[in-house]
Amino acid sequence: MNYYDETTKKIEKLIEDKEYEEAKRLILNELNIAYVPKDFEEKLYELLQIVKDNSFKETQLSDETIIDYLKSDETHQLIAVNALNKKNLRDYIDLCEKYLCTNSFKNAKALLIESLINQEVNHTFKYIDDDRELSFNPIELKPILEDENYKKCLAILQDTYMKEPSLLIMAEQLLYKEAMFMLPETISNDNIDNLVEKIVMFIKDAFAM
Repeated sequence: MNYYDETTKKIEKLIEDKEYEEAKRLILNELNIAYVPKDFEEKLYELLQIVKDNSFKETQLSDETIIDYLKSDETHQLIAVNALNKKNLRDYIDLCEKYLCTNSFKNAKALLIESLINQEVNHTFKYIDDDRELSFNPIELKPILEDENYKKCLAILQDTYMKEPSLLIMAEQLLYKEAMFMLPETISNDNIDNLVEKIVMFIKDAFAM
């Protein structure tokens, strides 16, 4: 059993034992690590749905509950955004606007912005976090996988790890995560080399003997 399987089993056991706070802490710790395999990340988000209530189902969230959760802790914000992202966000412009203007959990805000872009919502939002304050319109932004500078970074990484497919998978996942957490900004021409170098060095350090 590898590390990710062991961690999943540990979190599931904590939930089974109703140790929800400890389960939440472990989940958030894992999600905040720079590299999280896609399958493991998806499993972590599934576990977030049940960490406060073993019978909780994301699809049962009312609008009122979503609003309350967006004002709550990191776990509840992620649950609320995951539920919100399954809706037509054009019907929730005001709610999205208010949430993106608060100093809330960056991971959840990034997921919401990604959905606003994918749904091609045409509205100018204000975004605020600890380091940035800016305006953006989702319809003017391309989905991450379609962004030209993202493609340039990806091409360099593909050349770098052409003979190491397992490392290429890790590099691609790291690149996507870096691009997502830049939202609503995108990879600039000036940042391509630095971003690629950051990913290459992370992988090199991760596998250093």
